[in-house]
Formats: sequence, C-alpha cells, structure tokens
Amino acid sequence: MKKKIFYPLWVLLFLGLGYSWGYIYSELQHVPPHFHANFAMYINGERVDFSEDVYMEDIAWCSITGDVNARERVHLHENNPDTIHVHHDGVTWGHFFANIGFTFGENFISSDTWEVYVNSWERRIHFILNGKEISNPYNRLITSKDRLLISYGLETPQEQEQLYESVSDNAPEYNAKYDPASCGGNNENALVVILHEMLHPHSHE
Repeated sequence: MKKKIFYPLWVLLFLGLGYSWGYIYSELQHVPPHFHANFAMYINGERVDFSEDVYMEDIAWCSITGDVNARERVHLHENNPDTIHVHHDGVTWGHFFANIGFTFGENFISSDTWEVYVNSWERRIHFILNGKEISNPYNRLITSKDRLLISYGLETPQEQEQLYESVSDNAPEYNAKYDPASCGGNNENALVVILHEMLHPHSHE
C-alpha cells in the first residue's frame, strides 16, 4: 500500500502563485504596447499647429480584419497636438511623422503642404531628444515618455533649449489613462499599461 504524501500549505501556495504568474506573463506577451511620447516642431520661430482634424487618428481607420495599418500603430487623438499614442513595438519617429504627412532628414524638413526647409549658412535644423541634441531621429524608435523638439531657424543654442522646454511632458500621465479612440482601446487600462512596461521597458538611450 502506497503511503500518501501531504504537502505543506506553503508549498501548494508557492506552486499556485508560480503557475498564476507564469500564465499572466505568457498572456502579457501578447498584449500590444500602449505608451506615449511628446513632441513639438518650430519653423522659423513659429510652432507648427498639429491640432487640426487632419492630423488626428479616426477610429474608422481600424481594420475589421484585425490587420494592423500604419495609422493604428502611432497617431494623435482628440485634437491634442503634442501627445503621441504608440500601439506597436518597432515604431520610429519617421513612421509617426509620415502618418501626419511630414518627412525630414538631417538637412531638410518637408511638410504636409509640400513646403521644404533646407539647411543653409544661417538657418539650420536641430533635433533635441530627451534634453540632448542628436543628428537625426527619423529611424530612431519612439520610447515611452520621450520628448522630441524639431526646430528650423536662426535660434542660438540657448534659444533652442528654451524651445525644448515648451515640449509637453504629459506622456506619463497619459500612460495611466484609457486610450480614447484606438481600436479596442477601451479594453486597456492603467494596470495593463504598467505591467506591459514592466515586461517591455522602454528606456531613454
């Protein structure tokens, strides 16, 4: 006759918690990211206004087939002109600006109205990301709580720093909110956002 084995309660509790965490971890690997970043663009000292409807993501862009389209991946909402919503890993600053009709490189900016601004001996393009000037963020991944300034004009380094201070820093606040208009956005909540960032941290490099 086999002897029955009785496990202490703490062993069963430990095994149960381990199984539960493993299941949660596995499920969260399939949760799409949802985080935010901030930006501003100045052309010849004037801030470009991105609050118009044409720059906003519309829920009509959501695909009924479940396919991911470009504007679903990264966009603006609710006529908020400086808070970017990112819903997929691997999204770059170039992807975002292409969605709102802009493109840029180290030496030029092209707007959605086909205006082109090119470096000259006096007017130049500058990029400041998270407080540091960089050469060109076009192919750089957007990460949670990024702050990007793009400026073209006559500004001195001190004036560029002042422009950078005007870039909103409300991305952490939005990270803890429901997404107001994305596909399935209302299924996301602050807990999912926090857990996803724990598993997929977006560092400022």
